[in-house]
Amino acid sequence: MSLFGPAATTHRGAPVVDVDIYGDDVIDDAPAVYRRIRDAGPVVWLPRHRMFAVGRFDDVRAVLRDDATFRSGQGVAANPVANALGRYTTLSSDDDAHMTRRMILMHSLTSRAIRRSLPTFESEAVSTVERLLDRPDFDGVADFATRLPVQAVAQLVGLEVTAEQMLTWGRATFNGLGPANGRAVRSMGDSLGLLGYTLKVGRRHVRPDGWGSTILDAADRGEVGRLEAKNMIIDLVAPSLDTTILSTGQLLWSLGTNPAAWQQLRDDPELVPAAVVEAVRLASPVRSFTRRVASPTHIGGVSLRPGDRVAVLFAAANSDERQFHHPEQFSLLRNGGHVGWGHGIHTCVGMQLAKLEMHTLLRAMIPRVTTITVGQPERLRNNCLQGFESFRAAFR
Repeated sequence: MSLFGPAATTHRGAPVVDVDIYGDDVIDDAPAVYRRIRDAGPVVWLPRHRMFAVGRFDDVRAVLRDDATFRSGQGVAANPVANALGRYTTLSSDDDAHMTRRMILMHSLTSRAIRRSLPTFESEAVSTVERLLDRPDFDGVADFATRLPVQAVAQLVGLEVTAEQMLTWGRATFNGLGPANGRAVRSMGDSLGLLGYTLKVGRRHVRPDGWGSTILDAADRGEVGRLEAKNMIIDLVAPSLDTTILSTGQLLWSLGTNPAAWQQLRDDPELVPAAVVEAVRLASPVRSFTRRVASPTHIGGVSLRPGDRVAVLFAAANSDERQFHHPEQFSLLRNGGHVGWGHGIHTCVGMQLAKLEMHTLLRAMIPRVTTITVGQPERLRNNCLQGFESFRAAFR
């Protein structure tokens, strides 16, 4: 019997790929495993996790669009405990509940709303680039990619906790969204710490002009319940830093390993948006979430039944050679979209904020940085996050 209840116990003809998609060996060699999953078929069976998985671009997009069949309301994790604990978050919701929570968050995160913070972002971006130009080298993640989210965005969230604490909580929460493996167990204290903190949040814990305050305002208006509002604080803390940091780290590393692309970008700054989109595709900072099947359906001739869990592999889809020519390469001229920010009604709420941060950093770099050099990266090991933990870099 599956831990998820009435889930699949046989693969029903789906190709079997016997890998632990959350294991260190897979994280360290993810492209090869993603290719194996894609080549096996439109949907595969993962016996170690007792769930199905989709990794081809078209199939991932189709699943994300069909939110009536592939549901998030009973959680998007690969373990039932996390799914139960996260049931009041925006991420783990469907239909009207999802749209209500989403609109409350969007009050702070629309392009128009975050434009007011542009001068702060620009000042911090210039300060970051000029400080790093004075150093012989630096850490591309800790010193460059992390700086703007930590200095600016953490302040906008408006909670009385440090940015470092938010980072710790965020990474632990993403670890908890995988299976109940050793990594998740080791992170449990920090992920429960975030949950415990949000359950105690009141007006005294948030700044009146912060994003957290807007959620409590919605509860005061009766748009969401008090417990629901407290849990929605997790939607601000968990994804607001790490996903942007990982995408920004990928952006820097890609430009450092492609000097021709950096020169092309300096010659034509209008390509800045294209550079950001391409970096997010390559980064795919969220490796995967799961969906629960609500009604009988088929993918590639494989029958899926209510209760089945399907891992939606964003990172595999973004490296699908069926969709992208030479997907492993960074290109400023690539056409078409990707699923690095998700797709459908669960598209990342903070997408515009992430774009603005990364655009601002690039525009600070273009007139000041002639060359970028980067070293071999160390990969982050996290159940659901994907990207670089660290790499050396230098500006000249």
